[in-house]
Amino acid sequence: MERPFDIWQALYQPWNIWKVLTDKESDGEHFRIRGITPLGERQFVEALRTRTESDAMLLFVHGYNTSFERAIFKAAQMAYDANFKGHVLVFSWPSADALADYDYDQVAADTSKNDLLKVFQLLKEVSGKKLYIVAHSLGNRVVLDTLELAAAKNADLKISELVMAAPDVDYIRYGDATRAIKALARNMTMYASSADWALTVSGFKARAIRAGYIDSGKEPNLYSGVDTIDVTAVGEDMLKINHDTQSTSRMVLEDIGHLISSRVHQLPEERITTLKSLVGKQSMKYWYYPQ
Repeated sequence: MERPFDIWQALYQPWNIWKVLTDKESDGEHFRIRGITPLGERQFVEALRTRTESDAMLLFVHGYNTSFERAIFKAAQMAYDANFKGHVLVFSWPSADALADYDYDQVAADTSKNDLLKVFQLLKEVSGKKLYIVAHSLGNRVVLDTLELAAAKNADLKISELVMAAPDVDYIRYGDATRAIKALARNMTMYASSADWALTVSGFKARAIRAGYIDSGKEPNLYSGVDTIDVTAVGEDMLKINHDTQSTSRMVLEDIGHLISSRVHQLPEERITTLKSLVGKQSMKYWYYPQ
C-alpha cells in the first residue's frame, strides 16, 4: 500500500532542502515528503477551511533532537495509523536535531511560544472543527507555555484532546500549567516512563524531576484532570516510527490513534483492554502496560 504524505504547510523551521530533494525512500515502504509549498497566513487559514472527510485538525509538536523531516514523518505515522481524515499540521520549532545540543533545544523551545500562539490565533478562525494536539518531550513545554498565555487572554480556543508524551517539564510546573489550561483542554492524557533516557538526562541537568519521568519502582507523577499512563514496558522511544504493527513500540501510537479518531473522550481502559490500573497518591487512578 502506498503511503505518500503531502506536506502543504510548514511553520518556523528551516530544513535541509538538499536532503529532501535527494531522499530515495519509496512510496510503497516509507513516508516521504512529496512537496513543500509556502503559504501566507490567509492562504493557510483558507486551506484549513477546505472540506475534508473529517471536521478535525491534528496538530503535532515535536520534541528534542527532531528534524523537520522526522517531525513530519511522525505526524504522518499518527494520521495513517488512526485513519485520520482531517487536516494534519506540524508546528516545527527549531530543534538543532543533535543529541549533544539539548541546551540549544531547550532555549529554542522556551522561545517558541509566541509563534505557536500566533498559530492558535489563526486556528480560531477555522470554526466548527475539532482540534487535537499531540506534543512530545520538549514540545510539551512549548504547548503548555502557549496555552497558559492563551488562557490568560481568555482565548476562545477549545481542544478536544491534549496528548502529552514524555513531557520534559518540571513536575511542579507541569501541575500548575495543567490546572491553568483546563478551560481550554478538558481531556488531557500523559504518557510517562522510567525508560526514557532523555528525561533522565534532562532531570539530572535541571536537578528537578520531569513530569513524564518515573523513578524505577515508583508510581508516575499524578495530576488531577490528567489521565496518566505508565508506558515503561513499551521501551525507550514511545513514538518510534515502526511499520511492524505487532511491535510493542507501536502501542502508544495506536492509543494516540484511538484518542484522535474518537468522537468522544474515552478512558484508557475503554480504549485498550490490555491496560492495567492502580490507585496512587490522593486516591488518583493511573494505568500501565504490563511487562
